[in-house]
Amino acid sequence: MTTEATARRRGPYGMEYARIEVPDLAASIEFLQYHVGLQLEQHDDEYAFLRADLEHHSIELVAAPQRTESWTTAVGFSVENDAVLDDLRERVTAAGHEVFELADRVKGLVQRGFAVRDPNGLIVELFTEFQEYAEPPLIELRPLDLVHPFLATDKYDETLAFYTKVLGFQESDHVGDVTVFLRSEDRYHHSLAIQRNNEFYVAHLCFMMKSFDHVMRGRARAQYKKVPIASDLVNHSASTSIAFYMHDTRHGPRYELCDRHRVFTPEEHETHRARRMAVDPRNIDVWRPAADDWARF
Repeated sequence: MTTEATARRRGPYGMEYARIEVPDLAASIEFLQYHVGLQLEQHDDEYAFLRADLEHHSIELVAAPQRTESWTTAVGFSVENDAVLDDLRERVTAAGHEVFELADRVKGLVQRGFAVRDPNGLIVELFTEFQEYAEPPLIELRPLDLVHPFLATDKYDETLAFYTKVLGFQESDHVGDVTVFLRSEDRYHHSLAIQRNNEFYVAHLCFMMKSFDHVMRGRARAQYKKVPIASDLVNHSASTSIAFYMHDTRHGPRYELCDRHRVFTPEEHETHRARRMAVDPRNIDVWRPAADDWARF
């Protein structure tokens, strides 16, 4: 282990799930099964757990018939061990943030954990030993992993400070002073992204598919069912992934289906210097032809 890794206080390991309130639970289950490839594992009239791979669930849907559009209320990140979890709790408390109990449905799925609200009010749940299944779902067209949430916020500086200085995420890259990509201990180029905005919302959730072919099959399904494609094929300059984004506001934020998201080596994880890239569409999508081509966003 490098000197940098030894000295650095560690952050969360990786994203495990998002909790989303939806107006029509049955319709959102069907959407996530068909369009994202998730497998339904547990549900009743109030909630549903759906998973992508071995982890217990990637999405928790919560019935909210009073809503007309979905709203993401929480994200969950696993932590490597009890020592890191205790250190994270100490940092959260020292920074003046209130510590909460985990949601009741999560408590029985982990060994230990706690929750905290970020500066936007988004609940962040941190825990050890998230339950797993012995085998992945027997579905060919499915994601391998839930990679990251992308947060739009009117509290950009406070949000960046919370996730980096308190929770220990590391900066991978910046696009001007409007977007930052943050990585956690799973070494994805980013396990969290933050965008400067005039309001807060979870802009999208990124799922990594098995291959580019599976990305395109997901795109074909969206086209066939006339699900809005919010942003068509993008070749991301920062993370090197190729993806598209679909969005039906009833069922969650934008869902990004991607292939080839960059994973840092252990050495890169400790030594990478965050780039300061210009605010240019070509620094978001390398296929863009010019500096004024913002049409797909």
